[in-house]
Amino acid sequence: MKKATSQDVAALAGVSQATVSLILNNSSKITFSSETRERVLAAARQLNYQLPARKKASAQTGSRMLLVLTPTLTNQYYSEIIQTLEQYADSLDYRVIVCNTFRKPELEKFYLNTFVDAHVDGIIYTFLPSFPRMVEKIADTLPTVLIGEKQDELSVCSIELRNVAAGALLAEHLYQLGHRRLVFISTPFNQLSLARSQRLEGIRRQLESHGIRDGLEVLSAERSAEADALSDGLPYEYNVGRALTAELIRRHSRATAFIGVNDMTALGILAELAARGIHVPGDVSVCGFDNIFSSAITTPSLTTIDHHLRTRCQAAVDMILSRPAPSALPGPFVNKIEYTPQLIVRSSTGKAREGALEERR
Repeated sequence: MKKATSQDVAALAGVSQATVSLILNNSSKITFSSETRERVLAAARQLNYQLPARKKASAQTGSRMLLVLTPTLTNQYYSEIIQTLEQYADSLDYRVIVCNTFRKPELEKFYLNTFVDAHVDGIIYTFLPSFPRMVEKIADTLPTVLIGEKQDELSVCSIELRNVAAGALLAEHLYQLGHRRLVFISTPFNQLSLARSQRLEGIRRQLESHGIRDGLEVLSAERSAEADALSDGLPYEYNVGRALTAELIRRHSRATAFIGVNDMTALGILAELAARGIHVPGDVSVCGFDNIFSSAITTPSLTTIDHHLRTRCQAAVDMILSRPAPSALPGPFVNKIEYTPQLIVRSSTGKAREGALEERR
């Protein structure tokens, strides 16, 4: 019989996996109703669920520290991941070490070499590792989880995004609004961020499913220019959105909808359009990905894709703390969870209006 997991308990009790972890670990950080607590305990008894041996022993032998590697903090998406991870880890009496690599492989390797032997209890990557074979080897003995990118070849536990499906969701939303000429504006396409090309692939596939094969224009920044320095006080991805939107307008584009590779880029698109007197969504529509906090409070509010960030972050911590001890495993332990994206429709998308960009020039 398959051994019950905390996910099974959560499903039976009708609560989140995070709630199961907090209640079964007797955390004092959050108070639950007696009804919720009893449902979780009853579900655990019914399934004969036992807390993983690693979690029980870590109070005596572990450091209660988690290492989190992030490529940048200028993109609010990563800042929100870090905040959520720290809050949830703290509720379980764990601490988090955050290392910002600035997208520099040599800095990433330095952090790995520095902390892997420093008795951390696990590693959480928020981007694709620059040294996949090295990370796979580390993961054999130290719980390691990747949040975000989907890459089947990487033998590391992961909480993945369905980026192709996310792109298809946005494309279908715009198609239903009558948009037949779209532009995708992106930071550089490279192997360190497959989400960019995966989102584009989803958009293209969905348009082709409607017989549209020449309605998508793609603009991306030069690969050599990617950097996260704030020399002008503004995030790189925001600046890419502004600069490429300005270039698109100079090209006399006939696009009726702009898609940013993420919300930060989409916010740059919105800013450049506003500076040129182009109305959103009256003249053109704009949307992005990630559903960061700023996307809900900008004017107009941004249509975007939500990736269940809080749930994914909590699942990543749970995955690390519940991993069986290496001695109990017959081979490499690889667990992959994939979340379905959700379309969030806000004020930045509306009915298509042909020729609006030409009229505003």
